[in-house]
Amino acid sequence: MHPDPASPLVEAARTLIAHPWIGDARPGPDGSLHVRPAQAALAVRPTGGLVTEYLEHWGEVYDWTYTQDDVGHVPDLDLSGWRASDTGRPLPVAHMREWIAHTVDLVLGTGPRWILELGCGTGLLMHRLLDHVDGYVGTDVSTAAVAALRARARPGTAIVPAAAHEATAPEVRAALREVGAPDGRPDCVLLNSVTQCFPGVDYLRSVLADAIGLVAPGGSVIVGDVRDSRLLDAYALWVERAADPSADGAELSRRAADRAARDEELLFDPPLLARLAADVAGESGRTVRLSVHPKTMTDDTELTRYRFDAVLRVDADPPPVAKRVAWASLPGDDRLGTLTALLSGEPVHVHGIPNAVPAPDREGAVAPSHLRAAAGPRAAVVADPRDPAMLSVVSPAGAAAEPVAGISGGTAHDPFASFTRRRLQEISRALLRRSSLPHRDLRIVVETDTPDDTDVRRRATERAAEAVADVDAARLPVFLDRLDQAALLAMACTLRPTGLTRGGATADEIAATLKAAERHRWILRRWLEALTREGWLARDAEGRFHGLRKVRRDEVVAAGRGMESDGAAIGYPAETTRFLLAAMSRLPELLRDEVPVQALLFAGDDPGTADGAYRENTVNRYLNAAVGETLRWAAERGAGPLRVLELGAGVGGTTVDALGALTGKDVDYLFTDVSQYFLSLGRERFGERPGVRFALFDINTAGHDVPPGSQDVLLSANVLHNARHVRDVVARLGRLLAPGGLFVFVETCREMAAILTSMQFLMSPRTGETRLDPGDPRNAEDRVFLTREEWLNVLAGAGLRPLFTLPGDDHPLATTGLHLFAARKG
Repeated sequence: MHPDPASPLVEAARTLIAHPWIGDARPGPDGSLHVRPAQAALAVRPTGGLVTEYLEHWGEVYDWTYTQDDVGHVPDLDLSGWRASDTGRPLPVAHMREWIAHTVDLVLGTGPRWILELGCGTGLLMHRLLDHVDGYVGTDVSTAAVAALRARARPGTAIVPAAAHEATAPEVRAALREVGAPDGRPDCVLLNSVTQCFPGVDYLRSVLADAIGLVAPGGSVIVGDVRDSRLLDAYALWVERAADPSADGAELSRRAADRAARDEELLFDPPLLARLAADVAGESGRTVRLSVHPKTMTDDTELTRYRFDAVLRVDADPPPVAKRVAWASLPGDDRLGTLTALLSGEPVHVHGIPNAVPAPDREGAVAPSHLRAAAGPRAAVVADPRDPAMLSVVSPAGAAAEPVAGISGGTAHDPFASFTRRRLQEISRALLRRSSLPHRDLRIVVETDTPDDTDVRRRATERAAEAVADVDAARLPVFLDRLDQAALLAMACTLRPTGLTRGGATADEIAATLKAAERHRWILRRWLEALTREGWLARDAEGRFHGLRKVRRDEVVAAGRGMESDGAAIGYPAETTRFLLAAMSRLPELLRDEVPVQALLFAGDDPGTADGAYRENTVNRYLNAAVGETLRWAAERGAGPLRVLELGAGVGGTTVDALGALTGKDVDYLFTDVSQYFLSLGRERFGERPGVRFALFDINTAGHDVPPGSQDVLLSANVLHNARHVRDVVARLGRLLAPGGLFVFVETCREMAAILTSMQFLMSPRTGETRLDPGDPRNAEDRVFLTREEWLNVLAGAGLRPLFTLPGDDHPLATTGLHLFAARKG
């Protein structure tokens, strides 16, 4: 159904679309209003309204910081804003001097003569570089910083008020020519401690394209003091532990997850930087090599622990071939001494050195500061772009750079999407307040995309459509409705002995008459709710039920006649239909707990029926194909093995498609379930596949052997509704994901009568236990399933950004209630 063009919701959408920052506004199926930003508002060139506002916000922050900080400064050491996250106090001056010296050495190591620094701030680096170069141009968005530096400008320098995306603006190019840069091109473009203020990865890519295009052949682009997105969770936990050392582990993890989700700075890792640089290089025809440098200061602070510097060498001569030597092969009693001797000879690359800052207990671990002291001035201490916990020492330093095209993957924590959602929410509310339209209870959903989001959604959608191209998908909802009608008949027939067709009874009285097992009585209450909703039963003000529609057993039998063949004709397995009808025929015994539903689902220890229920039907073929394509996409973007944790894998209905899509890919795939039976079944089916492991895992148990931040993908199919407290469980599971990791899951989003009379019996608690936590929102209504909108809210609350759901509202399979959700961490 399409909304009435004259409805208030449609009028509200028209009102919002008139705003230049809103590209689309449309009513949603649940009465909400879905809003999308206009692409022009997100554009870097010409700068869109949202990008401009974001940059102005950071400019105002730094203007205030540079004029209000309470720390005394000398002109060449203005440390305004440099405060420790764990204490809130100014970082020690000696440590900051060491930090500056580290960066200056890195810049001068590239041999620059003309430097363009984008985001020069108070001139911490400028004052120390001027005596070593022929010309320097600095830009900044802070008017206070620009004014202060201009007042003390020396010959050969120029300070320009400009944002990072204006590196090629006429004013900047004129300043470069003024300081003598040949053809107005610097041989070093420096962005130090500035990318955290960028409005998103798209902006970063645009600035990087300008820098690589502008720098002279053989020059360098230095992207320094970047917080590594892979270490965001570790950073947040470190800060929270410093704030409250007495808090227990679970509480610290919860606080850390909240802090990480709220982080307002753009973070990324070296592989993402390499990927962006490779894209730019491919478009421009330039060659780019990358080296990643850890901080080598001696103090243990957030600057040393969680940040890196990257040097991109553009159109440089090929570096000398260095002899590779494993750190573990050096004598254990004096590795540093042996390293120093090695570096005095031919080009050498000593690799595989564990970084003692994040991993002090690793065999052979050493701090970057100790390596720096032993390496001497000719060598470079570098980090493995793919693993921040591994270091190398390379001599000569220029040999450390490797082609960006060979470094795949990449993650980012991008707060610009959250900023966009928040601002468009505010704008939408303000517009509706100024109109005469009702708006107080209207739910506004702001949808944002990145290029990667669009790519994975497109691929998953196309692959899902291909998987069901041989069937008429529109016929499946009609068939499922027939199954639901048969289930309602079976419920009503089961309730006849309670006398509801004549008198009235409470839910407890009905359960007692039917001798329903205590653990299944919640299912009976859902039956009563479903029959009442369908008008087959009435309930009075006192909560007594009466007026049950009279149903004979032969009506139930007749309703199921021919359904196996009818279902098979549209791709619904006959085994599954047979199981559902068998469960309907055994409802009294199932309700009394005399027959377990597992006996019907796994008849003869044959998983074929369950395969049909979880995989071999039209809607699951559609969804599982999309799951597989999403994982294939993730594997193509990542470096090293794709780390997948499948929750509640069961008979492996989704695993088949997931592993099928990952054929030929390097994977570390952990197949888990709460049942040893299913683990045994999984070993039989997938045990010979390289990279597949098996383990017990209960989503409702707080403690697991899976470390936080260790997974690239969490995968589940109709498992999460078994959470006792769904918000807590999803938040806890989300902490297992690495930044940028994907949470991919299939869930039923509406209650189906055919499930109420069959699979729902699998969800009953053990005798004496409760099914749901009292704080879970489903508890008061005995519900199992959340709506799609509720799931989106749960994801957002856990710091997981929804990427897409399938099928879309306009797809015939949407009415089945089964949906695939894909969300990204950060």
